[in-house]
Amino acid sequence: MVLENAGALRDFDSGGWEFESLRARHFGEMTDQANLRIREQTDMKKIILALAILYPAAVLAQGTSTPAAPPTVGGKPLVVVGSKKSAEGKKEAAKPLSVAQKLQACQDIDDATKERLNCYDAIYSPQPKPKAAAAKSVTECRFQKEEDERLTCYNKFAEKIPQLPR
Repeated sequence: MVLENAGALRDFDSGGWEFESLRARHFGEMTDQANLRIREQTDMKKIILALAILYPAAVLAQGTSTPAAPPTVGGKPLVVVGSKKSAEGKKEAAKPLSVAQKLQACQDIDDATKERLNCYDAIYSPQPKPKAAAAKSVTECRFQKEEDERLTCYNKFAEKIPQLPR
């Protein structure tokens, strides 16, 4: 009697395979290999079902998130103290280029091109006069009416500037 109950307890194990176990013992229809195949198929079905439920939930959770508002105190945004920029970035931003360095940078552009004239015009905006006198400095080149004359004037003075460190 005790042995029969022990066999029955083995049939109802925690894996949920009690029906297949009973059928295999009583009818001798299933082999161990067939039993294993059924367990694998059932496990795969459980995994696929879990993925089918969890995957859309994860996609919805990612798609519906809104950006968090910045933290506030008393309805006013917090003040950010300090800067995240590197020390090199501050040095370059704090020290503007001199006019001579800007003119030298224009010299790097191909000679007698519209780009070089635009570079010079960005430094000294053109203010053409109908009868401009001969330029005595680079700042007076902006009074030349013709673009070719203005470019030649700028080049004449920019070439005379000694090479400065960049």
